[in-house]
Amino acid sequence: MRKAGLPRAPIARAVLLGFAAGAAILWLLGIVLPRAPWRLPPAASHPELLALATPAFDVVAAAQNDLADAVSGPAVAAVQHNNAGVAAARERDWARAAEQLREALGLDPQSEAIRRNLQQVLLAWGVEQLRAGKRSAAEGLLAEASQLRRDADVDYWLGKCRLQQGNRLEAERIWQQALEQFPEHPYLLFGLGEAAEQRDDRVQALDYFLRARKAGLNVPGLDEKIERLGREVDAEWEYTISRSARFDFRHPAFDRREVLDLVVASFEAAYDHLLATFGVGPTAPVRVVLYPSADFYAVTRSPDWAGGAYSGRIQLPVGGLVETDRDQLERVARHELVHALVSEWSRGQAPGWLQEGLAMWGERNRPDERRSWAETLVSQAHGVSLERLPQSLATLEQAQAEVAYALSYLAVLSLVERYGIHRVLSFVQATGEQPWRNAFASSFGSNFEEFAGDL
Repeated sequence: MRKAGLPRAPIARAVLLGFAAGAAILWLLGIVLPRAPWRLPPAASHPELLALATPAFDVVAAAQNDLADAVSGPAVAAVQHNNAGVAAARERDWARAAEQLREALGLDPQSEAIRRNLQQVLLAWGVEQLRAGKRSAAEGLLAEASQLRRDADVDYWLGKCRLQQGNRLEAERIWQQALEQFPEHPYLLFGLGEAAEQRDDRVQALDYFLRARKAGLNVPGLDEKIERLGREVDAEWEYTISRSARFDFRHPAFDRREVLDLVVASFEAAYDHLLATFGVGPTAPVRVVLYPSADFYAVTRSPDWAGGAYSGRIQLPVGGLVETDRDQLERVARHELVHALVSEWSRGQAPGWLQEGLAMWGERNRPDERRSWAETLVSQAHGVSLERLPQSLATLEQAQAEVAYALSYLAVLSLVERYGIHRVLSFVQATGEQPWRNAFASSFGSNFEEFAGDL
């Protein structure tokens, strides 16, 4: 005799429905959730020029979302928020995507798929903010991404952000720690090479760049960087270091001690001139490398009309110097020291015309003494525009470079006469925080294109 209770058929149906609902949830979490999170492009792209690719999320079919609506509970709500975040990411609406994915992760904190998706959205958003010059916003987003899970790309960009903020030690700490888990990651090696170059450890920088290239990094300019560092390391292998109050001079053994004394005195006097003219100088000690003239041009590959170079340190040809060269040497020292100051204050982001114009403005005893020369040269030139000048004027032929220098000088002279040198220095500093055209508008309350057209 059968005991009283529910009929067997309804029980079976309930069990089957329970299994179906559970399977649906598992299916949704395994299939509806994107299995291929949004990623940055492959390592073949230059770290500074990475294009933000279309997110590589799996396509979510409308029928799957409909099925998610038929099942209740936090897990399915997490799926719905995830799907909304994925859709927003496809539209590059990073704020909405991050909001939805944070909500999804809050509902299902154990989901690695949602965690991965949120991290990739924060990474994309952070890189976009960093490339727009919004470093504080970028740092917050990248730091949040780094807390979600260990990822070499996130570590690279967070370190890059810290490096651009002037915190080299923190950038190196992040990259070295990440390298322990990802020992041959090309971007991490590249970043550590950049940091080593900044602290003037050419040998270590060269080693990191060579390892990055061996690990598969193939970016524009990397081979040239490796070749340049190789030339510098070879040329300076037996150089010694002499120090003064504000400078570290790296140089070969001089036959005449008075050559080094002349250089030291000229640079110290040039620094005093900067303090009197700008009210500030670059952070000491400033690194200066002194080459025999032939070595200078062979190592730096500077054009033959260049009297010096700045690449994070001042490089100078000093072959055959005598006492009568003192005035010219001090002028060159002033010029290169302004480059060091502008590079430091702008974190290397100042446009070429501002770098060169300020260096020419600051190298003379009377800042406007070259006005007539510059105006004559620019008036005779055709097709030269301040807006189209390259970042490095040294890439131009001598005749073009002369006009470009004159135009840059007139631009800075005009800004100083209108607003004063301290306002111009504030503009320099602002270029380290935002794109320089935006910095121009915020510093002077006018449009750069209009300013350039009036020169």
